[in-house]
Amino acid sequence: MLLKLPTSLLALVLFSDLSCAIRVPFQGRRIPAERRGLLPRATLSGSSSVSDSADLEYMTNITLGGVAFEVMIDTGSADLWVAGDVSSSTGTGMSGTITYASGSATGPIQQATLDFAGYTVQNQAYIQVTPSSSQPAGQGLIGLGPSSGSIVYQAFEASEGNTPLDNIFLQNTATPNYITFLLGRLDDPSGTFPGDLTVGEVLQTENSTNLTAVLSQPKLDVTVVSSSDSGNQHFQVLLDADGFIGPDGGAISYTSEVSSTSNKKQATVVIDSGFSLPQVPSSIAKAIYSQFDDTELVNDPDVGSIWYVPCTQEVNITLKFGGVSYPVHPLDTTTDPTVFGLTARKTASGANACLGLFQPFSFDAGSDPTYDIIFGMAFLRNVYTLVDFGDFIAGSKTKAEPYIQFLSITDPAQAHKDFVDARLGGVDTTTSVRTSHGSNDDDNSSSSNHTIYYIIGAAVIGGIALLLAAVFFFRSRRASRGVYKPLHLPGAAPYNGAPAQPPMYQFHQTQPYGVHPPTYNPDRPYDPPTEHVPYHNPFEGPRH
Repeated sequence: MLLKLPTSLLALVLFSDLSCAIRVPFQGRRIPAERRGLLPRATLSGSSSVSDSADLEYMTNITLGGVAFEVMIDTGSADLWVAGDVSSSTGTGMSGTITYASGSATGPIQQATLDFAGYTVQNQAYIQVTPSSSQPAGQGLIGLGPSSGSIVYQAFEASEGNTPLDNIFLQNTATPNYITFLLGRLDDPSGTFPGDLTVGEVLQTENSTNLTAVLSQPKLDVTVVSSSDSGNQHFQVLLDADGFIGPDGGAISYTSEVSSTSNKKQATVVIDSGFSLPQVPSSIAKAIYSQFDDTELVNDPDVGSIWYVPCTQEVNITLKFGGVSYPVHPLDTTTDPTVFGLTARKTASGANACLGLFQPFSFDAGSDPTYDIIFGMAFLRNVYTLVDFGDFIAGSKTKAEPYIQFLSITDPAQAHKDFVDARLGGVDTTTSVRTSHGSNDDDNSSSSNHTIYYIIGAAVIGGIALLLAAVFFFRSRRASRGVYKPLHLPGAAPYNGAPAQPPMYQFHQTQPYGVHPPTYNPDRPYDPPTEHVPYHNPFEGPRH
């Protein structure tokens, strides 16, 4: 393994090659109804009943054999396929089928000149698909994942089957072997939303954020699967132990089911731009959404099992990688179902319902999974992402370790304002983050109701204190023949004496985690705060 360069020297080396790289803008949009039925999942193992009618896509342009195609970018797969004929292509006599979580892409393997991201690759191998309603002519998909999962590469077993990115890196040795991407947020359900992809280049700024700072962020080593399961290799990293921070500011406990993970408190997370809805174990989804009033877990025929919460409920979570906290915008934790083309829904109380974007796993990852969680667009819109391929490049002599870097681009204060403007008409009516866990969460019923208990307890204590003070005052007045002594009662203070803060700031990374309010005891009007074990849901175990 090569020695790691100091950060300042590494930045100098990387920026010295910027002239070799190109920024590629792309657009995100909803998948049209006539094209639903194919999820861009090439190498995620296991069967699936998930439908992608609630899916989004980020598209960019390529030219193949002189023919223009609009292709979806996908870090969760590695192959290139297009729907339609390329007249100047060359046949190989081979065919390939990419099996997705739902559907497939199949056809002859061809070779043609590829123009992508400012680079030209001669004899790029790809799968040529016969156009259909779900795979219309002129469109396709370009996989940006590790080549070990490439169906085309496995068919050739030689450099002729290299993925597009492998060919670019091998043919342009002066270009750093990384990509970066920045995903835009959907504001108008009928419109498009922007994004940027770079190869060997770092973006400069975005909304006054210095994006070059991504180079100084922690390098998260990509976890490598066993050689026997190399076809299921993804860009995957370890979440910090207790690094999934829920809406109450406490860590959501989880035990990894990846056999090779030494610290079982660290979940293995796949970084996948092709998933609209991050996939999490059902216990984590429940810990996020069930603690609010008027929520419901629904088996939706279009998207599978999903939580619905009132659209006016602000849901904030934070993820921690490499000791750094990455807050998730509340507009990325819930959304109006009509954004995905689903039917509008009401909660039990008649309020407009929004679906929870961190979805319980909708497919089975097998008995010995290589990952615990998949973070898709709803997380990736909150970070600027750099993926370094290291020695994942087929045929490369580089022995550097692959890694991922995240730069947070979500400001909690601005995100809170965005939510108030978008969901509450500009009037901040947000209240306590925790209300109730629901009748089935008996193990958390006392802690979930701590707010009302404190209010009642404070009222009782205040009333008793006022009564005693009044009695003392009148007795003293009589004893002193009318000498007046002013009575000073302290004003009510927030819990633990902390200054009052807007709800969003309760999730700032300086918030101490793992400190939970006391359990209510009806025989005692007040119990002082104590340390508790972070929240753990004992019900349905994680599924992958």
